[in-house]
Amino acid sequence: MEAIQIIQLLLTHPDYSVDAVHPEIPDFVGIEAIEVDHETQTFSILLQEPQDD
Repeated sequence: MEAIQIIQLLLTHPDYSVDAVHPEIPDFVGIEAIEVDHETQTFSILLQEPQDD
């Protein structure tokens, strides 16, 4: 499953919401981490940035 599909699934979760997506860049290459806060029922998504060559 591609990263964008995972993000779309999280955005449509019936009980949890997406609190933040970092960094806010359009050219991410994947998902580095997804943090789940069960107390506030939110996801925070940390995106992988492209490597500077």
